Amino acid sequence: MGASEKVAVGSQSRYFTLATAGHVDHGKTSLLKALTGIDPDRLKEEKERGMTTDLGFAHMRLPDGLVVGFIDVPGHGKFLKNMLAGVGGIELALLVVAADEGPMPQTYEHARILSLLGIKSVLVALTKNDLVDDRQTTAVAAQVETLLAGESISLMGLVPISCTQGTGIGRLKEVLVESLNRMPAESTAGAAFLPVDRVFNKPGFGTIVTGTLVRGELTTGSEICIEPGGMKARIRRLETFGQVLERARAGQRLALNLVVKDGGGIARGHVLLGEPLAPTTLILVQLAGLPERISAGELAALAGQPIRLYHGTAEYHGRVRWVELLADPVASERGCGPLALAALAMSDPVVAEAGHRFVIRLSDDTIYGGRILMRDQPRWLARAKLKELARQILDGDYQAAAVSYVSSSPQGMVPEGQLGRLLPAAVRAGIAGNIIAAGDLVRLANYLLPKAVRQELEDRAVAAVAARAGKASDLSGTALVPLEQLKASVMPAADRTVFQQIVQAAVEGGKLARHGDKVTLPGAAQAAANPDREALAQAVVCVLAENLCLEIDEIARRLARPPREVKSVIERLAETSQATVVNYEFASSAATIRKAHEILARLWSEKQQISPSDFKEALGVTRKYAMALLAHFDDLKITRRVGEGRALLVQPPKA
Repeated sequence: MGASEKVAVGSQSRYFTLATAGHVDHGKTSLLKALTGIDPDRLKEEKERGMTTDLGFAHMRLPDGLVVGFIDVPGHGKFLKNMLAGVGGIELALLVVAADEGPMPQTYEHARILSLLGIKSVLVALTKNDLVDDRQTTAVAAQVETLLAGESISLMGLVPISCTQGTGIGRLKEVLVESLNRMPAESTAGAAFLPVDRVFNKPGFGTIVTGTLVRGELTTGSEICIEPGGMKARIRRLETFGQVLERARAGQRLALNLVVKDGGGIARGHVLLGEPLAPTTLILVQLAGLPERISAGELAALAGQPIRLYHGTAEYHGRVRWVELLADPVASERGCGPLALAALAMSDPVVAEAGHRFVIRLSDDTIYGGRILMRDQPRWLARAKLKELARQILDGDYQAAAVSYVSSSPQGMVPEGQLGRLLPAAVRAGIAGNIIAAGDLVRLANYLLPKAVRQELEDRAVAAVAARAGKASDLSGTALVPLEQLKASVMPAADRTVFQQIVQAAVEGGKLARHGDKVTLPGAAQAAANPDREALAQAVVCVLAENLCLEIDEIARRLARPPREVKSVIERLAETSQATVVNYEFASSAATIRKAHEILARLWSEKQQISPSDFKEALGVTRKYAMALLAHFDDLKITRRVGEGRALLVQPPKA
C-alpha cells in the first residue's frame, strides 16, 4: 500500500480472478510474466530455485473495462496445500501444459481438484510450443481435451504459445477476453466473504491482508468480523492492484489495511466476514470423486479416517464420522462417479457455509471433494431425515428442504437464521420469502413454523384456558389464567415473543380475552364482572382499609365466602392497584404497602439497617404481619436480608 490512484464508487470495470494450474516447470510463472509484465514469484527461494512454492500474484487490464487478477499456484505435489489455497472461490482457471511433455502427474491432479471444487470452465495454454512440431501440438491438445472431458470440465479455448519467442500471447489474451465475457459476474448478494491468503505489516499502515472477495461487497470504513477467533476490525483502506477503492465487489483481488480491535493475530486461513458466522466443527457433505466401483467395505472403511480438509485458503484437520452411498446420483452430478453423503467431525473450527466447495485428502494419493450440504447438524435430525434433506438439496429444491427441516424440529419451529445451516447465502433470503408467500410456513417474530403448527399452538392455548374455566366456579375467577402459567403449560420451550403473538392472534380472533397479564375466555370475563363479584370486591376493600394486614382465610371468614374466591378477587384488585397478596397467605391494601415502604426508607435513612422489631413498632402491627410484609418486600427485591435485618435496595416512589 502506498501512493495509489483512487477509484470512485460505481466504477464500471468488471473484475475476475483466475488461478493458474499445471505441472511443475510447465511455464506458469513465465506465462503470467509474458501476459502481464509482472513476475509473480515474490519469495527469494522461488527466485533461486526457479519454482513457485507459494502463491504469486499478477494482473492485467484488458479492453472493455476487464481487470484480470492471476493467482500463480505451485505445481509441485509437495506444495499442494498452497495450490488449494489459491484455487478456492475461483470460477475459471488457466491450465498450463507444456507442449513438449503433455499432461503430467500434477496436470491430472490439478484438473481433478478443479473439478472437485466446482470449476467447470478452463482455458488451456500450451506452452513451449516452439520446441515441438504441429503434429506434437495436435497430439497434446487431444490429450488435454480427453483429460478435461474425463473431469466434466468445459474447454473454453486452447492456445499454443511460446514465452521465449512471444508467439500466441496476443491470441491468448483475445481468447481470455472472449471467455470472461461469457462468464457471469460474481454475485454481490449476501454478506462479504473473503478468505485471507497473505498477512503482513507495513510501516505507517499496520496490518495488511490480501485475498479474493468471493461474495458480497466491502467498503472503506466498514466494520467486519474475522473468524475463527471472533475478532473485530475496521477497514481503513482498500486497494486492488495499486488502485484505492471506496467499495470493493465480489471477484476482486484485494489488499485491506485493517484496524484490528480485539482478538489474536490474523493468518492465512482466516476469513473476513460482512456479518457474524460462527465456525463449526461438524459438517454434512456431499462427497464426490469416489472410485467408480467402490465396494461397501471400502466405503465403510472411510469412517474414522483422519482427513485434511481444504476450503478457502485454510487447511483443517478432522475425521470422517460416517459415510453412506447415495444411490441414483442426481442428473447435475452424473459423470462424476458415485456420490456419498458423509459427516465430517473437525478438530479445527471450520469457517464455511452451505453450498461451499472443498477438497479433502485422506492420504498423499487419495483426494475427494464436493460441497457442504449442512453445517452444525442438530442432534434431533436423524440420519434418515438427513438423507432426505440431502436429496432435496442436491436436486436444487431448497424450498422443500427448508420446509422439511423446519417441520422436523421438535418444537415444529426454528429461528429463521437457522436456515443458514442448509441454504447457500445467495438464495437464502429469496427462499425464505418464497416459502412464506406460498403459505408453506409462517413467520412469527424471527421464527418460521408451518401454519398447522401455529394453529395447533393457538388451539392448545384456548383449550388450556377453557379447561381452567371449566374447573372454576362461576365466581371463583380462576378462569383468569396468568400468561406465564399458560406458556409453561402449553409451550414451555417456545420463544416468548412467538407465544405472545399466538395469544394475540387468539384475542383478535375472539377466542380469548386479555386482562393485563392474564387471559380468559370471553364469556368467563363477562361472568367475572357480575354484580355479586363487584360487591365482594368492595367488601374486601373495606376490610383491608380497617386492617393493615390480614390473613386471606380470616377475610374469607369475616365475609362468609370461600377463601379461593376471596384470593381471586384480591388478585383482580391488584391489577388496579387496590390490594396486594402478601407472602401468599396475607393481604394488604395498596395504601398499607405504600406506608410500609416509606417506613422502611425512614428506618434505613436513620440507622442504615432495618430490624424486624423496629419495623413492627413503627408500623403498629404484630410480628406475624411485620414478617409477612418484609418477606413480600424481599420477593419484590425492594429489600435484601442481611443477617436478622434488612437492607433497603429501592426507595419508595415520590408522591
